[in-house]
Amino acid sequence: MASAIIYLSGAKTWAPDVSISPARVRLLSFVGLFLTGSTVLLGIVPSYYTIVAIPLIPAPFAFGVLVFRPRLIPQWRRLRVYLTICVVISGLAWTVQFMWLFTR
Repeated sequence: MASAIIYLSGAKTWAPDVSISPARVRLLSFVGLFLTGSTVLLGIVPSYYTIVAIPLIPAPFAFGVLVFRPRLIPQWRRLRVYLTICVVISGLAWTVQFMWLFTR
């Protein structure tokens, strides 16, 4: 959940008219790659997380591209929205998973 909060606090500066530091985009893309990739891996085993992980499959690839090409993010608004939604969903999925593991 902490990585999702870090991503969301940093991603609010991704407006098209604001100059964005490539290092910041790379860092946030790496956090997003880790978070969405781990959620996709969580969904490999058939469970309720599989339903959550199916729409997230393209997100790690998009974050991987953004690690190497950070100048693409200000140009595509839909991509920013999709990646932000994917990070929120991943953060919620991992929060539910941790709550389930520690309360049983």
